[in-house]
Amino acid sequence: LKGSNCESMLALYQKQRGACDCHHLVEMRLCIFLAAIFTYARFQAPYLSCFARNKNRNYISREKSGFGLHTRAAGMSDCNYEMTPKEKALLARLVKDGNAGQWREARDLYAGYGGCSPQINTAILTAAFRCGEYVAGYEIYRNMVRLGMHKDPALYTLGIKLAAKSNNFDELDAIWDEAKNDDVVNHVTVAARLDAAAAQGDMDTAFGLLDFMIDSRMSPDVFHFNTAIHACQKSEPPSHEAAKLVFQAMLNRSTEPTVITFGNLVKAHRLAPLEKLQTVVSWMEKFSIQMDAIFVEQYLQALLHLPPPSWKGLAPTSQAMTELLVKFDDERLLEAAAFIKKARVDNVPFLPFPDRLEKALNMIGIS
Repeated sequence: LKGSNCESMLALYQKQRGACDCHHLVEMRLCIFLAAIFTYARFQAPYLSCFARNKNRNYISREKSGFGLHTRAAGMSDCNYEMTPKEKALLARLVKDGNAGQWREARDLYAGYGGCSPQINTAILTAAFRCGEYVAGYEIYRNMVRLGMHKDPALYTLGIKLAAKSNNFDELDAIWDEAKNDDVVNHVTVAARLDAAAAQGDMDTAFGLLDFMIDSRMSPDVFHFNTAIHACQKSEPPSHEAAKLVFQAMLNRSTEPTVITFGNLVKAHRLAPLEKLQTVVSWMEKFSIQMDAIFVEQYLQALLHLPPPSWKGLAPTSQAMTELLVKFDDERLLEAAAFIKKARVDNVPFLPFPDRLEKALNMIGIS
């Protein structure tokens, strides 16, 4: 906080990281103490889904239940530009085509437009984002910048998201700095920049954004905390200590975690000692949060230190699956079997990976 004797979140994290490098040990109570200094954070977690079709159904269910993981593409422009009847009709078509995933139709409609309505500019970029046409969408954004089009929080948010999705990470800081200079940054704009930082595993930027939010007195919510934890999970190597620091700051603000929070936490604990990973589940139980199919998979993959591609295509009866399992100590395999049993008792639906793992564990006599 400005004017206080407290260190910034970024400085706090860097000091903690330096201590870890020197002493190879940061106890959990130290993380909690340090995190208590900063009880302000606000981040949204992007969730990267790359698994089977039934996993996507769980993702959609989370979205409908209010546990959305991504920043929304953007809302409508907040500009008071008065649209003509033709522009209003065009806006309706662009929104419809974007929602339907009809990018070619939306692109062709916009190509014939020669105006400067901020609402229409926002609509075409939103359509590009929703249709997965990130490169094309970012080129349209660049052209808007060259033409000096009006840029509001919605347009900056989309520019950040499209730059990240099209792998133009080197241009993110310029967009972010321009938005700050124009004094149009809001919660969604910050969340979009956090999404991009998390996708890169860039904890320094994530914590720097936290400092910005504190200085700007922006009110935090669970989604922004989740994004900061996601950045810790995506770093190389993943930092479970930094993730716990963010989690404790979240609790200190009396912000209720979600199943997404704990999913990101277990992924950040992929290389942590077993007892620390198990602690995450105990935290989850303390908050009476029910695990879902996605969390079950995340926990088991973190437990076995392996990212999802390591298991892709391996049948539970294959020699390769057995060879992978025998590399782990019995303690972790027994924990996997016990966790699977608990999930079965709780009637949690299984995705393919936990189901195959259960069968493979039975084959080697662990159940």
